[in-house]
Amino acid sequence: MTSLVAGRGNLCLVPAIRLAPPRRRQPVSLLERLELWADRRRERRALLRCPDNLLKDVGLSRADAVREADKPFWRD
Repeated sequence: MTSLVAGRGNLCLVPAIRLAPPRRRQPVSLLERLELWADRRRERRALLRCPDNLLKDVGLSRADAVREADKPFWRD
């Protein structure tokens, strides 16, 4: 699919970019599930260590970070 875009006095066709949230692949083995859980735990702990100004830059409050970090690792 392409889109018509105006630029410098002329029109050109460019590939259309469809923005969609990334789809996580469902783990199929026990090892993949354990890796997913470890990643979630690591990411949530890192989120807690982020300073408030960095959280604000990504659109989160400290309460949002705490709420996310309080989720069990097995919950998405």
